[in-house]
Amino acid sequence: MEVKITKDNFKSEVLDCKDTVIVDFFGTWCMPCKMLRPIVDKVSNELNIKLATIDVDENEELIKEYGIMSVPTLKIFKNGKEVASSVGVISETKLKEMLNN
Repeated sequence: MEVKITKDNFKSEVLDCKDTVIVDFFGTWCMPCKMLRPIVDKVSNELNIKLATIDVDENEELIKEYGIMSVPTLKIFKNGKEVASSVGVISETKLKEMLNN
């Protein structure tokens, strides 16, 4: 289940969520982001995990708050706490490993 995130709903959709959330910081112009997206979609659907997508061009405040320096950046949140992150394109296997930690 994908949710588009802004600074207005980040707290309610990610920080207040008791489940696992994959947060995908991306740019619409970013080719690696486009390569990573099908992998993230597949894993989130397969494992029934919420996917929160954040367009870096529309959410400068969140980008600064979470120290996003390049895209794609994935962050895994569990019970509202960041537990893992990665930068760049990763494999389905690597994403599943991040989720299982």
